[in-house]
Amino acid sequence: MEIFINTKQSGCLIGCLCIVLLSITSCLNDEQRLVNKWQLRQYQYSDGSTRREDSVFYNFQKGSFSAVCLLPDNTYRDYYGNYSLQDATLTITLLPEAVTDGHYGRYLGWEHGERTFTIGGLTASSLLLEHAGVRYLFRAY
Repeated sequence: MEIFINTKQSGCLIGCLCIVLLSITSCLNDEQRLVNKWQLRQYQYSDGSTRREDSVFYNFQKGSFSAVCLLPDNTYRDYYGNYSLQDATLTITLLPEAVTDGHYGRYLGWEHGERTFTIGGLTASSLLLEHAGVRYLFRAY
């Protein structure tokens, strides 16, 4: 038995498949997209200035957070904590011992070891966080 699909039917079939695929990807919520390793690439300040960055990495996994910061002497520091996500609000709380590290101020420097960001954009390959007029641009790593 041969099945023939005419051009009109194949166009409809392709359209339906695209709708199904878009529906599946839109079902991924921000929590699922956030679970990844992210390399901080740039700070954008409210006055229009920018600062490039390539030595800070954020990692999110099921409520656990870590930041890996590469130091100029080719060593690194890890900072651990937890995160929570509510709509577009991301709150990261570091463990108390993180804020006593001598490099903490240069790489994180969050008051009381906590920072609340607004997620300005999140895809499989990029993350934009905002806090106090500063935009943090990340790429998936």
